Amino acid sequence: MTESSTKPPLPQGVAYGIVLGFGLVFALIMNAITWISRRYLHEPKDTEMLMTAKKSMKTGFVAAAVVSSWCYAATILNSVRLTYVYGFAGLWWFAAGATTQIIVYAIMAIELKRRAPRANTILEAVRIRFGTRTHLVFFAYGVSVQILVTAALLLGASAALNATTGANTVAMNYLIPVGVVVYSLLGGLKSTILSDYVHTIVIFIILLISMFKVMTPGVVPVLGNPGKLWDLLQNAAVESPCYGAKDGSYLTMDSGQGLLLAGVVLVSGFGSVFVDPSYGQKAIAGEPTAVVKGYFYGGFAWFSIPLGLCATMSYVAIALRSSEYWPVSSPLTAYEINNALILPLAAETVMGKGGAVAIILMVFMAVTSSFSAEIIAHASIVTFDVYQPYIDPKASDDKLRWVSHISLVSFAVFSASFATGLQYSGLSMSWVLEFIGVTFGAAVVPITLAVISDRVSASYTTFAAPISTITALGVWLGVTKQLYEEVNTTTTFENWPMFAGCIVSLFLPFLIWLIVRPFSSPYNWDDLFMMKAIEPRPGDRIYNAEDPSDLGEDYDPKALARASFLAKTISSVLLLVFLVLIPFSLYGTGYIFSRNFFIGWTVIVFIWSWVAAILIWCLPIWQSRGNIAVIVRNIIADYNGKPRTYRDSDHVITGERTERKSSEEGKEASGLEPKVMKMNQLEA
Repeated sequence: MTESSTKPPLPQGVAYGIVLGFGLVFALIMNAITWISRRYLHEPKDTEMLMTAKKSMKTGFVAAAVVSSWCYAATILNSVRLTYVYGFAGLWWFAAGATTQIIVYAIMAIELKRRAPRANTILEAVRIRFGTRTHLVFFAYGVSVQILVTAALLLGASAALNATTGANTVAMNYLIPVGVVVYSLLGGLKSTILSDYVHTIVIFIILLISMFKVMTPGVVPVLGNPGKLWDLLQNAAVESPCYGAKDGSYLTMDSGQGLLLAGVVLVSGFGSVFVDPSYGQKAIAGEPTAVVKGYFYGGFAWFSIPLGLCATMSYVAIALRSSEYWPVSSPLTAYEINNALILPLAAETVMGKGGAVAIILMVFMAVTSSFSAEIIAHASIVTFDVYQPYIDPKASDDKLRWVSHISLVSFAVFSASFATGLQYSGLSMSWVLEFIGVTFGAAVVPITLAVISDRVSASYTTFAAPISTITALGVWLGVTKQLYEEVNTTTTFENWPMFAGCIVSLFLPFLIWLIVRPFSSPYNWDDLFMMKAIEPRPGDRIYNAEDPSDLGEDYDPKALARASFLAKTISSVLLLVFLVLIPFSLYGTGYIFSRNFFIGWTVIVFIWSWVAAILIWCLPIWQSRGNIAVIVRNIIADYNGKPRTYRDSDHVITGERTERKSSEEGKEASGLEPKVMKMNQLEA
């Protein structure tokens, strides 16, 4: 096992204080919020609420959840590493590539809401449409991606804590999940999404402080404005040229190595998003009308985080790494670079030891939030995709909840152990993230087609991904052997082998589909809507296609169709802009940022970050103002010994009597009619 050779700027107590002290206090706060929500909003405690949040989360919380889920070690640490190594090309391909993956997933999310609104997981929809064999294949892919993603989370976080405090990496692997398990176990998906919101608040606060510190005169004498940073980057291009970039500049898209990186980042990112069940759970948790906007707002806000960190802290690290201001005298090792420890050192350069503390708090919040989403999603698929259909179809709600709790805790322990094993084998966070593209990018096209295309057969969906994974692994190792003559963790991590493996993994299933599509019979989407399984199992329920009343008043097929069209249109436009027009116009011209261009670019980054922060901070609170008002009124009612009330959509109930409100009296601005009920009757 490798650890950082850099002398830690902080004592180990800081790491243990944040991971255990802050983590457990945060868990208790989240559980208190969950208890208040259940008590004063009369929320149920059943398994569906625990695993899917009753599919009731609004746009703001969906957006915060998307930001938080994708804001793991890759965002905060790896994006800075890629900019440090590849310059602006690394910054753009990571930030833009990952953002488009989130935005494109909006199509998957809305199609899942349209075609399988009753599914509790995306894998359940796969089982209904294609049967047991296909279902188990994608269950294996989903769980495998979750294992690697959680390993990458813990590898990055423990390495950062080790570099900044000297804390033992194995101890960190096991202690980081403790607080997460506590609030996830008791609060379920809704508690996780609420914690996502709190995490994003903290992350954006630290992001904005870090950015402004870099541009504040006097903090570091040689910094203070974008122009001074540009001057320093010109010197850095001469003293230590950027890898693969034109003229060694850190301010150009003209980088051959950057193009290879783009392929790896895009495929590994698509594998992380589309194959990871946690993203499907975010789509399922949202209200039907909230999903598309939630993913678009989330993508917009998330883009600002790597953008802001890389445009300031990465460039600070590049510009000052050989100066008297850099906190360490020895050059960074490959371990330190590949585990993305540049950011904590850059923060210490700009803000002293307090900056290092802020960054590890930021990393801890990001990692625990994503880890929570992963273990909740894992518990969901074990409960609804394994235990209920295959082991005990008639299981009571209490038993399902027990199964979800056991699987949640077990997966957390396994993830910590697996991350420790990878650490001892010498694998870094960055290696694991790119390996996901080689191995699991093969499932992206099949699982996407399963939701959006009626011309997909069960045989194709079952076998295309495994065949492509085996082929991609062969290409990856073959290219490594051909180019470098030996196969090890260093050579397999080079750009060409990773690029070749990722491209084969993503595109081979698509080529297979083009060949077999003419032989596939069209699928009747009504069967999926009714949950009519191709291979029925005991406990399966078939719904009436003409009666969607069980889906609630918010279910509007026409509105969902419009949202689907909007998602496809906007995603296509943004793909064109982010992945073609901007990068290739800069690449084709070989443009190197002038001083004025760099200043203008930096101003845009600051504006984008502020707008994103305000959106994520304010939208969830605004959309929840009604529930907040009810909670406050009910707390006051409790204090005064009066009966509590709650809001719903159909009736006003007082005492023993139920009255139907007139549509003229009861409708709110949202078009829903409120219901008020004495809570002491409901809790009896």
